[in-house]
Formats: sequence, structure tokens, C-alpha cells
Amino acid sequence: MSFVLETHQQNVANAVHQYHAEISEIEGHLRLRAMANDVSDRELELLRRLKNEKAEILYRYENLREAFRVLLGDHSVAAE
Repeated sequence: MSFVLETHQQNVANAVHQYHAEISEIEGHLRLRAMANDVSDRELELLRRLKNEKAEILYRYENLREAFRVLLGDHSVAAE
């Protein structure tokens, strides 16, 4: 196994976990702001856009993670 590839595999796995956490946080903020009296439609739309953009990036990272799994196998990523 290439140390370089294993390092990048770990970076991708970490990014997947981070994007999941960020999307969950944005969803919570969306729910809270949607219940607020002073919220604007523009604010909610921007939060939705941010969530969608991060979800698209997450999808790409998940595909990369799967490609690393195919090439290197699961045993290389201990932190998952």
C-alpha cells in the first residue's frame, strides 16, 4: 500500500465525517430560524443553498471514499 494513498484516503474519510456534521448543523439552524419571528426568506434560502452545496460536495467525497476502498480496501482506514 502506498503511504501517500493511505494518507489521502484518511483525509477523504475525515472530510466525509466533517461534511456530515456540517450538514446536520445547518439543518438544525434551518429548523430554528424557520420558527423565528424575525427570519427573512432570503436568510432561509441562503441556508438551504449552503446545505445543498455542502451535500453536493459530500456526495463527491463519498464517491472518492468508495474509490479508495476499492483500491486499498477497508483495513487502511482505522478512524472510520
